[in-house]
Amino acid sequence: MILSLIFWAVLAAYIIHILDETLMGGGFVQKVREHWWPEYHMKMFFWFNTAFIVAITLSIGLYDAMGGHWIILPLFWTFERASHVITLHLWWSLRYKEYSPGLLTGLLFWILTYFLIRCGVIPGLITKPDFLIGLITGCVGGFSLSILPTRIMPRISRRR
Repeated sequence: MILSLIFWAVLAAYIIHILDETLMGGGFVQKVREHWWPEYHMKMFFWFNTAFIVAITLSIGLYDAMGGHWIILPLFWTFERASHVITLHLWWSLRYKEYSPGLLTGLLFWILTYFLIRCGVIPGLITKPDFLIGLITGCVGGFSLSILPTRIMPRISRRR
């Protein structure tokens, strides 16, 4: 039960994170347009985040309904969100010496990662292989999501 609560809290933190990205520091969309990808717009931001909310919700629902190795899916999202804060938001703030919309609420993902380890890994509620798969794939996903708006999509847009 505690793991499900932590995973649902990751989803709640993500929704708060989206608000931070929308309202703080000039907004995520505007900053991405200024720094890397001029064609990026609010409709893209909306649909991307909608897809992520649906995917996270389905992942947690599958784990809640079936248990077992399905835990890898919400583990992926927990570590994807936590690593993304470092590989995009912290990097961005250091690189451009400005607030990256989403950085502050990104700390919520790290708090939840701590609870996940403290309440799930240490007492043995999560097997080591499941934990490692979720950790590694989540970190790869977080890094990939960081280079998508900063490197990949701007290059694709320029080729058109």
